[in-house]
Amino acid sequence: MTIRVRVAVVLLRDSKILMVEHQKDGKTYWLLPGGGLNYGEKIEECARREIKEETNLDISIGTFLFLSESIAPDGSRHNLNLFFLGEILGGALKVGDDGRLKSVAFKDFEELDTIEVHPPMGKLLKQVLMDGRIRGLESSEKFLGNMWTS
Repeated sequence: MTIRVRVAVVLLRDSKILMVEHQKDGKTYWLLPGGGLNYGEKIEECARREIKEETNLDISIGTFLFLSESIAPDGSRHNLNLFFLGEILGGALKVGDDGRLKSVAFKDFEELDTIEVHPPMGKLLKQVLMDGRIRGLESSEKFLGNMWTS
C-alpha cells in the first residue's frame, strides 16, 4: 500500500465556497476541488491541474490552511489531504469530464452544515470562513487528525 496525497483548494466568491459533487459506489458527497498528487509533480502544479480538470477554472494557490489524514480502519487506504487557499484567475465554471463528477457549484457557507462533505470538515470550514480567520489560523488548528468516514 502507498499513501495517497490529495491537494485541495478553498476558492471563494461573494461569501460562497466552491465545491465539487462526487458520486462513487452509490454515494453522493461534496469535496473541495482538487485531487491526487503525481510522483514528481509540484503541489502547486497539482492544484492547478486538478482544479482545471474538475471545474475548468484557472487558479493560483496561496496560504496553506489545513492538513488531515484519512486512514481506513482496516488499513486498506491512507490518504493525506493538503488544503490551500486559492484565487480564481480565469476560466468559465463547468463540471469536468470525470464520470464521478456530478456538479460543481459555489455553496453558501450555511450549506456546509447540511451537505455531506468529505473529509467531514464542513462545520470547521464554515466556522473558519464565517469568523474571517482563514488567513490567520493558529498552528494547532492546521492538523485536523484522522477524518476517515465509512
